[in-house]
Amino acid sequence: MLKLLAMAALAVGIGAGAAGAQTVADIGMAGEDPRSGKAPKQAVIFFHGYTQRGSAMKALADTLAKRLPDAAFIFNDGPLEASGGRSWYVLRGEDTENTRAKAKQVATDTVKKVSEGLGVPYDQIVVVGFSQGGGVAFDGGSCVSPDVKAVVSLAGIIANGDCKAEDGAKANVLIVYNDSDPTVSRERIQQFQDTLKAGGYASQLETFPGAAHWPVAAGLMKAQDFIVEQLSE
Repeated sequence: MLKLLAMAALAVGIGAGAAGAQTVADIGMAGEDPRSGKAPKQAVIFFHGYTQRGSAMKALADTLAKRLPDAAFIFNDGPLEASGGRSWYVLRGEDTENTRAKAKQVATDTVKKVSEGLGVPYDQIVVVGFSQGGGVAFDGGSCVSPDVKAVVSLAGIIANGDCKAEDGAKANVLIVYNDSDPTVSRERIQQFQDTLKAGGYASQLETFPGAAHWPVAAGLMKAQDFIVEQLSE
């Protein structure tokens, strides 16, 4: 009888634990829970490009999920409306409400909420941003303490970039860029790197032949390999 009672208590405990487990939806985020069905050990947070929505990053998340089955993936929408999609801050025209600073707060709050809500430490989080989202991703990854493990910018432009590297672990930064990108000039990529350097961060730039704004296949593979490597250490 005692053995049966113990087993029943254990079953109740397991059930309660499962019921209390946090999912991406539980913390009010859009995205995907680990493919393994287990509690997340890592997290990848995406910040989409100007006029896109978070779902634009889903295909990349799905590809990564095959290699990181215990990772959660987050791809929220930006807070502002922009040409039928969303934006993280006012990209064109006067920014009277300083939405760039607000975007930085959104990014850092997202990273903190993912870490605390899903129980994933910062050193097991990678933030990824495309175009406008590249700079927002860097803000989110560098303005928390400690830094996240790594930041990946896909043809990103700087947003604020005013958080300085602290002593200890600094986020590793990869920038992926097509050499004939029609939207983001090489000068803006250099500005991104210069801003990071001024803040105490080194960045690795990988340039590929291509005439589109979205990275070519080889560039995406480089980014994926980097993300998997960072979360496998």
